[in-house]
Amino acid sequence: MQDPEPTVLQVDGVFTLKLSSLKYFSFVVIGIALLWPWNCFLSASAYYGLRFVNSPSLSKVYSSTMMSVSTITSTLYNYYLSQKQTGADYKKRVHLGLNITIIIFAFMAITCVVQLFLDMNDTAFFLIIMFMVLASASATCLAQNGTMAIVNVMGEIYANAVMVGQAVAGVLPSCALIISVLLVGDNSSKQEKIGKDYGVFVYYITASLICIFSIGLLYWIEHHKLGATYQKVSSSMEMGEETSLQVDQDEPDIVEDVPTQKQFIPFSQLWAKLKLVVMTIFFTFGITLVFPVFASVVESTNTNSESRFFSKQIYIPFVYLMWNLGDLMGRLMCGYPQLRMLITNPRTMFIYSLARLAFIPLFMTCNIHPGVSAPIINSDLWYVLLQTLFGISNGQLCTSAFMVVGKLCDSDDEKEAAGGFTTVFLSVGLAVGSVFSYLVVLIVG
Repeated sequence: MQDPEPTVLQVDGVFTLKLSSLKYFSFVVIGIALLWPWNCFLSASAYYGLRFVNSPSLSKVYSSTMMSVSTITSTLYNYYLSQKQTGADYKKRVHLGLNITIIIFAFMAITCVVQLFLDMNDTAFFLIIMFMVLASASATCLAQNGTMAIVNVMGEIYANAVMVGQAVAGVLPSCALIISVLLVGDNSSKQEKIGKDYGVFVYYITASLICIFSIGLLYWIEHHKLGATYQKVSSSMEMGEETSLQVDQDEPDIVEDVPTQKQFIPFSQLWAKLKLVVMTIFFTFGITLVFPVFASVVESTNTNSESRFFSKQIYIPFVYLMWNLGDLMGRLMCGYPQLRMLITNPRTMFIYSLARLAFIPLFMTCNIHPGVSAPIINSDLWYVLLQTLFGISNGQLCTSAFMVVGKLCDSDDEKEAAGGFTTVFLSVGLAVGSVFSYLVVLIVG
């Protein structure tokens, strides 16, 4: 009997890659591509702090302005895309978004090393960066809207792949930052500036390369697809068996039906079915944005230690890394039914998302005023454990929410429209969370 699923790559006796596995890997890479641009602009904050050294006002407002432009653009454009449903070609949106991102970050890489931009007036250069942030946010919205619409139809395991990819995109910058601090050491500020010029150049180019790789994988999938069908993931998760990527021959998804939506689905219809899920997404991301507030101010309690690990330059990036590893762990575990980490009950999911507010007073017990007052719990282990658990809860909740969307919708049109619907609440949650974080800053201060 012929294997119903094609093999796309095989090394005899060593490695076999099935089409479903290629699809999963492809959406992991796309997930990385969706979050990498945001990380690029955020991680470049230190570089632009040096770039605008002669304009202190611009240096101070770079991060806040970048986040405001990005979140506002994402919220408005995600809403616009969510309303442009009928006849929407979601696959085209993914390709268009990734291609625009390639161009944007190739240009941003050039600005780090070409003298014309290095000598440019600070205000003019600042405006160029903010325009690129706006364009990048719009491109990400296009790719994300299309991606979530497609994975909602293809199966929940592919939604898991996208979420895992985004978590990987969070882990890599933390690792890179720690390594760079260890390697750069105590070089002069001029040397650091030169290093960061080319460091950011490589980081920006990487964003373009990841998008190129994503597009290549999508074409590879198209080349190897079975006839004119997408193979749907088996319902093994519902059966409690180990996740496997098998062909459901009873309900094939026509590839032409995945990207193009035929019927407009109003928000009221989606809200009736997904209100607890999207409110979970809203509160999860809104509450999660308090994490950088504490991560950036809490320092090690081992102030007398000579170990470099406890220095602020290493300790704070390490905390970011632990949160991101926790986030990645929570997302990965949702893909394994035997671990029972996937939350399928929307009510449970919603209550859990609100319960995460308890982390705020717990963080207040840590070393939030280093050198000024003693922490309530004088332990680095306690603080790192809290941040790790906070990351796990974020990964578990957001992944569960996006994975169950497809099961709560009745038709492919609803599933596709739900892609835009959920990303709107994600964007609003991030925007509200950024405002909420300012209030937490006032409380902590």
